[in-house]
Amino acid sequence: MTEFLNLPTGEDMRRVADAVERMASSELGKVTDYTNAPGAKVLVAGTRDNGFYGFVQPEEMGLIAANPAGKRDVSASNLALAIGLAGGSPINEDSAWMKFSRKGEIYLVPVKPLRHSVTWNQIYNQGAVYGDGTVGVTPPNGRAGAKLAVDGATNSFTIIPSAADQGFLVSGGALGIVGNTIVSRGFANAANNGEFVISAITDTTITVTGGTLVTESGAAKASIYEKTKAVTQNRDVVIGGNRYRLQLLKGSAQDPLNSYADADRDTVGPNSEWNSLILPLHEQAKLGNFAYNTYAKNAENPVADWGIGLTDADLVTHYLLGSGSYSWCQETSDVDSFRRVLRGYIGVSYAYHSYSWVVDSGFGWRPALRLLS
Repeated sequence: MTEFLNLPTGEDMRRVADAVERMASSELGKVTDYTNAPGAKVLVAGTRDNGFYGFVQPEEMGLIAANPAGKRDVSASNLALAIGLAGGSPINEDSAWMKFSRKGEIYLVPVKPLRHSVTWNQIYNQGAVYGDGTVGVTPPNGRAGAKLAVDGATNSFTIIPSAADQGFLVSGGALGIVGNTIVSRGFANAANNGEFVISAITDTTITVTGGTLVTESGAAKASIYEKTKAVTQNRDVVIGGNRYRLQLLKGSAQDPLNSYADADRDTVGPNSEWNSLILPLHEQAKLGNFAYNTYAKNAENPVADWGIGLTDADLVTHYLLGSGSYSWCQETSDVDSFRRVLRGYIGVSYAYHSYSWVVDSGFGWRPALRLLS
């Protein structure tokens, strides 16, 4: 509880007050939140597209309706309980939350990660990654992106692995076995989309029955996955009478990535919620001297300075400052499409990707609560 009481500090709140005095946008200083969401109704910084209302303490949010008595206060453990997320370990139980406006919607995001040693797959399996009511871009152990192709001559899906055993049969993330039903989507030729049964599988090729495939080179939005792995991403929780959709923040410009191998690792752009919401709060936004500037901004996409000045210690976005400093994000990597994007770990601007099933004390759960009603 001591840690919670120290954040936000009086200094943090003075920064908020100073930011209010610097209001210049027409949306600042006016009520823009007409919902019953907790916290301030007036933007401190930014706009309704990307803006900051201030900090919210967990007790302001109300009680978690579905939890049993004694487990209804908002905390790291109780929120995980509400969605059945048992993987990993709770941390920063009483973290304060940040209230944002993102494209006119209200988001609440914890200042600190709420869980460590949790896998992306475990979060997905509770329907809490994408928040869009679909099965998402890439269910666990699926593959996606331009490395996928179709060979009509052998009635097979193919993939270009980046190294030995990093195709369809990578250890810990095999796409499927003979007899499994797979689902393919996003190919240009309609014959290549649908459900098929695996008749043979190697690291580079999945031969199928159940339809006649047509030769096609890779498509950036193509994906295949084993049918039973799909979970609809619509995990809701009611807190204080408000219904929220749980999801991970978008850490990149698109999903799947266009090229993790590029200098910016495909993290820069307006679709990156991490860059649009988290980076403007950081002290390095003032001078634009992020430790990893190429992952944070470019000429077309600068990072605003919202004048709040949070540090890596405040946010736990450096591994020297606590567990869970890598925050799982939504996106699939294009280098190895069983990897998912993470932000943080050696500074708020850093970007990485790792195996969706890996357990590591550095990998953390920092959920976004998107207000529905």
